Amino acid sequence: MKINMPVKYMGLYTVICLAAIAAYVGFGHHLSLLLEDIVMARSAPGGQLLLWMAVFFVLYTSISLLYTTVSQRIANRRIETLGRKIISKIDDQTFKESESMMNAVFVHLEKYRPFEKVFIPVVVQTMVKITVIAAAMFFINEIAALILIITAPFVPVYYILVGLRTQDEAKAQASQFDALGTLFLNLIRGRNTVKYTQSEPTVTSRLENANKNYVKETMGILKYAFQSTLMLEFITILGIGLIALEVGLEIIIFESISFYSAFFTLFLAPEFYNALKVLGIEFHNGKLARGSLEVIDKWLEKETIETDYRAYDLADEAVKLSNVTLGYKDINLIENADFTVPSAGFTAVTGPSGIGKTTLLKMILGLHPPGAGRVHIRTDDIGYISDHIYFSDTTIYDYVSDGEADEAHVMQILAELDMMNSIDNLKAGIHTPIVNHNIPLSGGEIVRLKMARVLVKKPDIILMDEPTEYLDAKTEQLVMDHLKHLKRRAAIIAVVHRRQLLKIADFHYTVKDRQIIPRIGGERG
Repeated sequence: MKINMPVKYMGLYTVICLAAIAAYVGFGHHLSLLLEDIVMARSAPGGQLLLWMAVFFVLYTSISLLYTTVSQRIANRRIETLGRKIISKIDDQTFKESESMMNAVFVHLEKYRPFEKVFIPVVVQTMVKITVIAAAMFFINEIAALILIITAPFVPVYYILVGLRTQDEAKAQASQFDALGTLFLNLIRGRNTVKYTQSEPTVTSRLENANKNYVKETMGILKYAFQSTLMLEFITILGIGLIALEVGLEIIIFESISFYSAFFTLFLAPEFYNALKVLGIEFHNGKLARGSLEVIDKWLEKETIETDYRAYDLADEAVKLSNVTLGYKDINLIENADFTVPSAGFTAVTGPSGIGKTTLLKMILGLHPPGAGRVHIRTDDIGYISDHIYFSDTTIYDYVSDGEADEAHVMQILAELDMMNSIDNLKAGIHTPIVNHNIPLSGGEIVRLKMARVLVKKPDIILMDEPTEYLDAKTEQLVMDHLKHLKRRAAIIAVVHRRQLLKIADFHYTVKDRQIIPRIGGERG
């Protein structure tokens, strides 16, 4: 099984394990001498012997604890690094795959954690332990050493055969888990649709089938786990029994071995087989974890949005697109288009739904790279107004001010947008918390709240996606009055559906036939 652990960590693990098993062998040596004095010589144990036995026992215990601490810290650090890699893949396209992303971060990453925290340390510890014990056994009891070497391969051969099947089962289980989670989340999102279309029987059937598949894969894994544990116990007991039989024959029948050698052999042999048994059990768990890692790797292989495709080299214009092609995967919404926005003024973009207008704004904002062409902008000081903007856990005041305005100024702007009546009705007023994207305002009020943030920050470029869609005539006029003022100093690019906004447009473009076509603008205000 591929471990993917840096050599420096493997070396550190090996050194610590060598120290631990050396202390264990030293403890066994002095314990065997002590018991030989008591049993065979019928003499009281010497103080120096007791002291050394205690020293080696404390050393073994302390080094083992050190090994656990060090390996867990290294594992946690590597898991954190892997988690950051997963998070770095989150971009504007991720919301379409939110379920697989969340599973990669919170489920499969945690399922992989035991591989780093337990399996790798156990592999190193076992390899060092069985090597040192087998070598030491040749100096104590050669026949017992040969029995160890002959019987030891049965354990890894068996758990390798079982583990290979387990990994396939684990990948199937991970896929079933993702499918079940995605189905459940989508059904929760569409619960109203399910309710009003009387689709409960169909939905219930789909959930039951997904759950049965997941349970089936899980039970298959548990079956192999039980079988492997049972066989490992059998092989371990058989190996220790053979060693005990050999020692018994040597000490009783042939009288060819000392009490010291017999006890020391029986002291080391169980530890040898126990190490193999633990590795066998962890090999099964390691295969499960590797199945989760493969799911994570598939997520990491996804293309990441390019974040530096825009060039900041304009002086006289706000935005300039040169021969740009834009779309999703193999579908082009815009092809080989040019588009220039002056440093100030209101530029309206119209066209049918789904033709690429919002994607055009996202490209300018830096969230959607073009398939071809160049995007030039004057500055990244951009404000964006859209009904898809996420509200992080904050308050109304903190969101609007963004640390750049006091309460009086924020309340003044909110009053100008005719929002204070609604906000005053909230228990905490402008300090009302926004948690989990839940804000106690209507759609039109949310649009005005985002407009208030723009009015506070006064960015050089303002992108707006259907900014007056949820507004009544009176509120729309309020917003338009502010836009007339803003466009004197900022470049406003707005995707509009309502004709009213075209009256204040200085420039008007239509997205049609995969092109951005200029049209005659409306009033200049």
